[in-house]
Amino acid sequence: MTNFYTLLSQPLPDSDIHIWCAPLNVSSTALARHFSHLSLDEKIRAERFYFEVDRNRFITGRGLLRSILSSYLKMDPSQIEFVYGQYGKPALKMGLGNKTLEFNLSHSKDLAVYGFSWNRKIGIDVENVQPMPDFDSFAEHFFSRHETAFINSLSGKEKEQAFFKIWTCKEAFLKANGSGLTVQINQVEISLVAEEVVALSTIDGCREQAAHWCFKIFNPFPDYQVALASELPIGQVVIKYL
Repeated sequence: MTNFYTLLSQPLPDSDIHIWCAPLNVSSTALARHFSHLSLDEKIRAERFYFEVDRNRFITGRGLLRSILSSYLKMDPSQIEFVYGQYGKPALKMGLGNKTLEFNLSHSKDLAVYGFSWNRKIGIDVENVQPMPDFDSFAEHFFSRHETAFINSLSGKEKEQAFFKIWTCKEAFLKANGSGLTVQINQVEISLVAEEVVALSTIDGCREQAAHWCFKIFNPFPDYQVALASELPIGQVVIKYL
């Protein structure tokens, strides 16, 4: 456990973004510790899960979020309080003077990812990359005309990887923007500039709005794709593993 707390002790500079990647399959001791940090409403939510694996993932995911936040806020994990936006995005209830600690989280199977930054909106998404029999049909419903044409020009593994890069970027942006259904996902147009470089081309046809955002994409493990969306400007994006 020394490594866990050593990592948590590292500060978050005002200009930077920290991304944390963590397994949700933990020991019974760690699970009990995470559960003890949860609020009453989180414990009630945990007990509503029918399957034990889903319940344990929720407990670990929320417990880890509280532990990481506590390292930045210098307070006990169990004392952290959340509020939720109109579309369910969590935020800190407590004020921090002229600073706001923005955060977002996502999980897929046994992997959770978290993003943290001061005073800028961020959103994060992770997906388990796997073959889909209906890439073309899915793209036609949720991708723009240009994105769909690009996806249809590829095949095999290349098509699969491009699909998930675009999809996670879309999801991360909508979470960062907190817009829920007010911006349709096919109105958020993503361009793959290079293998690991993406850009937000337009938001509902507007390039000026899109120019205020940037992305960080990476594969934390084989068959997992992560995308983080952030308002500009930013300094370094630091990726950490627990």
